[in-house]
Amino acid sequence: MTAARPFQPLIFGAVADDLTGGLELASMLVARGVPTTLSIGAREPARMGAAHVFALKSRVAPVGDAVRSALEAVEILQSHRARQIFFKYCATFDSTPAGNIGPCADAMMDRLGARQALFVPAFCEMKRTVYQGHMFAGAQLLSESPKRFDPVTPMTDSNLVRVLQAQTKRVVGLVDYSIVDQGPDAIRVYCERQHERSPLFIADALYEHHLSTLAAAALDAPFLTGNSCVAAHLPPLWLERGLIEEAATARLNGVDGTAAVLVGSLAPQTTAQLDRFGAENDVFVIDVARAFAGHDVSAEARQFAAASVAAGRSFAISTALPQDRVDSLQSAHGRLDVASRAEALLSEIAQFIVFDLGVRRLVVAGGETSGSVVRALGITDLEVGPYREPGFSRAVAAHPFPIALLLKSGKLGSVDIFASALDDMRRPILQEPLLTRWPAKD
Repeated sequence: MTAARPFQPLIFGAVADDLTGGLELASMLVARGVPTTLSIGAREPARMGAAHVFALKSRVAPVGDAVRSALEAVEILQSHRARQIFFKYCATFDSTPAGNIGPCADAMMDRLGARQALFVPAFCEMKRTVYQGHMFAGAQLLSESPKRFDPVTPMTDSNLVRVLQAQTKRVVGLVDYSIVDQGPDAIRVYCERQHERSPLFIADALYEHHLSTLAAAALDAPFLTGNSCVAAHLPPLWLERGLIEEAATARLNGVDGTAAVLVGSLAPQTTAQLDRFGAENDVFVIDVARAFAGHDVSAEARQFAAASVAAGRSFAISTALPQDRVDSLQSAHGRLDVASRAEALLSEIAQFIVFDLGVRRLVVAGGETSGSVVRALGITDLEVGPYREPGFSRAVAAHPFPIALLLKSGKLGSVDIFASALDDMRRPILQEPLLTRWPAKD
């Protein structure tokens, strides 16, 4: 009889509000040498590593549904005695006007009995920084950047203290850069002194070393929130503390086979990526307006995909339309209904190209789209490769057969990422942990 494995408490348990963000977080931990597992949806996973990430689809869900799924994930993490629970949201701090960042954070804090929490959304590698509580996209205030035109989650207010305060029952304060510059102890002392008045704190971060300092300040906090990048600075601290014995080599199998790209994002960066891919590959753009008018646009896309596969060509299918047409559709049918229709179309097409056409290498652009597609394919767990650069986090789904995936946020990735990722998926990964430097690509 095989002896039962001893119960191993989790060092770190994360709840991500979308799949691309959850994959990015898991891949950063893998690159840092932490055995990390990722599961989709709030359910007991098949296995857990030293760290585990639950990837939900809650960013634009109704508030009650978002809170419920977050608490279900927290309950599972608590049952595995997670040392710290992390709530992961987008670097641009976007969700719905009513939430869902504040309500989910409030509910998780209540469940955990946490007295206070840092909110660290900055992604300095991508020049998403926070100064005096205001988020910047490069040199622009977020509210003056293209993010203000996002078709689903536009950000028209750069003051994150004000944005979060509108979503929470707790008072929101600010840990400004001058305090962050003084080091982890200064941050902890400041937050403790302000606890009675402000249990939640937006944290300034202008440089990568600010994120490292904030991670050190929150090392022993039961609850931390932010973008993936602050969590990427925790593993070296775990090693120093002896919470993990050694850093593990990252491994991921390569997968060959038919290749495809599905695009649901309207971000300008994704548009440029699709244009580059289309210079040498087949591209089909679904007219979502025709779908609302009753046309079987899915059949047209399936016919296009079958022809491309028969010709031995990689292909892309997109629901991205020019901004003026998107505005018109949203005026007629509602913002979320248009997004849901586009996601449903791409999910249906994903089932056809994977199960009927044999696609085994797949790139999906768009956070909400990625979640819909992976769920439509019946994928519940992912083997995660190491983070390479913003937007480039590979994974393999083993069920029902190996499928190589790259699931990326619409805003991220180099202009040639579609073709380069599909080619890269053929090769296995064997990478030593990145402990002495971060970001992964200097």
